[in-house]
Amino acid sequence: MTQVQQADGAGVEHDRLEGQSQNPVRYSGRKAYRAKSEQRRVKILEATLRIAASEGIRGIKHRSVAREAGVPLASTTYYFRDIHELIGDAFTLFAEKAQDNLDQFYHMVNMVLDAATPESLNRGGPGREALARRLASIVTAYLGEQFSQRREEVLAEQVFLMEALRDPDLGQLARQHRAAWVSGLEELLLRLDVGSPRRDASLLVSVVLGLGYDGLLFRGEPQAQYLGGAVERMLGLVMGVPELLGVAADTEISKK
Repeated sequence: MTQVQQADGAGVEHDRLEGQSQNPVRYSGRKAYRAKSEQRRVKILEATLRIAASEGIRGIKHRSVAREAGVPLASTTYYFRDIHELIGDAFTLFAEKAQDNLDQFYHMVNMVLDAATPESLNRGGPGREALARRLASIVTAYLGEQFSQRREEVLAEQVFLMEALRDPDLGQLARQHRAAWVSGLEELLLRLDVGSPRRDASLLVSVVLGLGYDGLLFRGEPQAQYLGGAVERMLGLVMGVPELLGVAADTEISKK
């Protein structure tokens, strides 16, 4: 199984961090030293992710991956010792890309907070509701784009997280993936004067994972309405803005 390492973020101030997670999952297993070889290795891993999304873990076989990647069958055994390592490295690649995407999102939110009035960053301060609504709009747009335009990636994540319940090595990767996600979010909540930023960051990650599952299970306009209301309610609770707690849509998500 691929070994993973955590970047040391101890003592890093927010203004230096700029929203980037402190514990990203990074690949540190077997490297392909030639550019062409590295491209082929990544091609194989991306094919593995597509198969995970379309067929689940059981669909990941050397032959099916080679066919999906358009490479010789021998390539999958050359770059990866066994199917277990291939699956682990594919999840690591997914986690790296997901974290890069999250870091960009965190940076964007930090820019909004940089432009906000100091009073609105304080719990109960003037302008707090307007800031919360603006953040809710940004988060809703981001999640909506993830669930609709990146459906395959969200599905692959759900597949790997479920398999992590059975596989101890994948479980370690999944915990690191979650810890990196929580770490970056905690930094944002600290800026927003949230009383328990670590606890609330973990809670928000759990809720978003649940929303991702709902986004896969249900589609259409009712889901979009539900997402916006759910995000406003989450931020209302975490940021201490009671005005947002009653606006969540009560519309039931109808099955297609």
